[in-house]
Amino acid sequence: MRTTLIAAAVATAALTGCTFKSTTVRQAETPPPVVYQAPAPAVIYQSPTPTVVYQQPTIIAAPTTISYSVSSQAQYNQAAGLAADWCRAKVGTGARIYDTKRATSGDVVTFACVAS
Repeated sequence: MRTTLIAAAVATAALTGCTFKSTTVRQAETPPPVVYQAPAPAVIYQSPTPTVVYQQPTIIAAPTTISYSVSSQAQYNQAAGLAADWCRAKVGTGARIYDTKRATSGDVVTFACVAS
């Protein structure tokens, strides 16, 4: 029986040595730090502030005009002659055609007094 006890003790010691498990605790490896690269600086052109210059407005007077209602070429020619005479008498210049508009009863022609 003593032999059995010794055999059992040896078997227990052998099994204990085989089933021994050990755990080692280590610090986890940290990943390398993330490096952010800043974008290149953008160059933005900004125009300088405009300089304010005040000046007197230029006033342009509209030419002196006269209008006639015509329905044929003969009436147009007569209106051109009358406009030239009127402009010479009132302003001292000649007359040129300025505008023509269609109307139900014919055309309305406008002549402007201008220097020839």
